[in-house]
Amino acid sequence: MSGAYFSEKQKRVLTWWMPGSPDEKQEAILCDGAVRSGKTLAMGLGFFLWAMSCFEGESFAICGKSIGAVERNLLVQLRPWMKKLGMQWKEVRSEHLMQVRMGKRENRFYIFGGGDEGCGDRIQGMTLAGVLLDEAALMPRSFVEQACARCSVAGSRLWFNCNPEGPGHWLYREWILGAKERNCLRLTFTMEDNPSLTEAIRQRYERLYS
Repeated sequence: MSGAYFSEKQKRVLTWWMPGSPDEKQEAILCDGAVRSGKTLAMGLGFFLWAMSCFEGESFAICGKSIGAVERNLLVQLRPWMKKLGMQWKEVRSEHLMQVRMGKRENRFYIFGGGDEGCGDRIQGMTLAGVLLDEAALMPRSFVEQACARCSVAGSRLWFNCNPEGPGHWLYREWILGAKERNCLRLTFTMEDNPSLTEAIRQRYERLYS
């Protein structure tokens, strides 16, 4: 994995949990900001690196608005990077499960869609070592809180990737504004934090989005 490929902010997402990092005592990370800013790749890759480096035989959850959204928005771009890092996996599609191995370590990653209030029933009762909530602002509060409550394994951490629609959104009020109180590392991304974008593409996005 070439360090030159990643921006400084992306590298912070990849390494914040490591011993010796100035952020290692944080219990959660929340990345928000611009579209196409590179936060999704960094968050997903960081989540798998952390899980496979720190745990053995544990269960994790990867949550999105739907299972299909997790596949399209996250896993498709993560798999080539996971392979480069020496990770191998077996997918059990009937259980929405990835069994991932790196070296002698193996862990289970369950994929959940959190698009409606009833989705919390699917994750209730699980014991998790960590959860990644991709586009957390699109999920009901009840599901997000249920997923976080499942993380009771020692050393577990919470990973949020989100773009709240406005200052009235509960996730903005409680997690973005309250990041310090919740012992959460908050990082805001801009398109300059995505080195894979050419300058021409970056300027096009800047014209399209405020």
